[in-house]
Amino acid sequence: MSPASPAAIDRAGAFLRALSSATQMYGLYPVGHPDRQGHAARLVETADRLRAATGSVPVMFRSRHRFYVGRTMLAWESLTLLRLASAFEAAGIESFELPKTAGEPDLDAFVRALIGEPHTQDELVHLAINDSGGLNPAGVGTEMTELLGSYALGLEFLRETASRLLAGQPGNMEETRQIAELFADHVSDDPAQALLLTTVKSHDEYTYHHMINVCVLSLALGHAIGLEREQVINLGIGALLHDVGKVKVPRQILQQAGPLDEEQWRIVQHHPIDGTGLLLQTSRDLFHPAATIVLEHHAAYDASGYPSLRGHRQPTLLSRIVSVADCFDAVTSERPYRQPEERRQALSLLQAGAGKGFDPRVVRAFVRMMGLYPIGTLAELNTGEVGVVVRNHERLLAHPTLKMILDATGSSCEPEERDLAELVGEDYRWTVRRTIDARDLDIDMLTLLASGELESERVHEESGPGLMHEPSPGETPPPGYVEAHPSG
Repeated sequence: MSPASPAAIDRAGAFLRALSSATQMYGLYPVGHPDRQGHAARLVETADRLRAATGSVPVMFRSRHRFYVGRTMLAWESLTLLRLASAFEAAGIESFELPKTAGEPDLDAFVRALIGEPHTQDELVHLAINDSGGLNPAGVGTEMTELLGSYALGLEFLRETASRLLAGQPGNMEETRQIAELFADHVSDDPAQALLLTTVKSHDEYTYHHMINVCVLSLALGHAIGLEREQVINLGIGALLHDVGKVKVPRQILQQAGPLDEEQWRIVQHHPIDGTGLLLQTSRDLFHPAATIVLEHHAAYDASGYPSLRGHRQPTLLSRIVSVADCFDAVTSERPYRQPEERRQALSLLQAGAGKGFDPRVVRAFVRMMGLYPIGTLAELNTGEVGVVVRNHERLLAHPTLKMILDATGSSCEPEERDLAELVGEDYRWTVRRTIDARDLDIDMLTLLASGELESERVHEESGPGLMHEPSPGETPPPGYVEAHPSG
């Protein structure tokens, strides 16, 4: 079975997203409702486009909450459609084929099977279920596979939390703790692998991905500076929920492509207070450290941020850690008013803000942890080859370990690891010539991490304008930005 083409990958992803939408809508309406029929018709259309892209009968697999078209993993759908994958598992569906004869009745029955309606698989006349068997892909059980599974679990948790809070219901603090403990264990097992995960940036759910990335970065820093286990868990809970107050920010503001005006920025700047209120509704502990983190993560080391803290005191250590992690992930993400920075440049922005917005000791520890070439950076060597930084040397920060992805001609190569600390005589065998933005090479980092395959960056149909986030200290504020505490 040959690798799927980019067009087939794109169309297979579109089919799964349409299928996910259909399963959610079918749960709201009875059999025969026009909205069910409309979703079934859209599934027929997306299936037709998928067949045209594959040039044959598409075969799709589900294995361990991951989706495949043929033997090619659909990395983004595997990460973001956990609920759909769980529905496949509950229905016992490991594979399905979409012949041209599979029309609305088959796809309607397929959706009903996925939402648990009885006897529906008997109605699948043309859509073949499990005829292709299961799939046992390489890499099952690897640390990155488990990390991506945890990331998907975290995304689903944040979606459910947002829905509960918007409905006026409390969140689940016990489940929040479990997610934080899960990521803390990953960080403890292999900090470098966990940090690689933070290169994943969403096209559709910027805020949720940002919250998980900040959680992982904060946990890694807490682990690096030697915090006690309970402190690390509290740090993870606060970092995971640090932007939960944004559920109260109107969607049109979060998704606005152009500049915000002063009133809109003031609404955004209220999210730490809103988030703290939501968290206190969820937790019975009024003094839970996570509530302090949610309140203080924009307060700033020199008290120049928001909200103003009583007595102009400094934020707590855990809040100062999350503040640094928050800024690093934000400036390396696409924002409505600015393109993302390379990871190395993001460290320079943090250093520029040390002593102002950020605790200089926390910044030093973060820079030391991330290295001169932060984990996840794409680097071109003196040989012309390109690799991704996967580990840093304990002492020689300019000589990390890379996993190679391109040879000197720009073609994909075997993913061998290259230790840049290796000597030939008294000289280093390899050196970094320059760092490269993944967008310049049109590389999708999630697919690279999940499968080792080089795939062009996906352009999703529902791409948003970027992560709505406070400009970093030292950055030029965007048009319309209002300072929390203007001078004069």
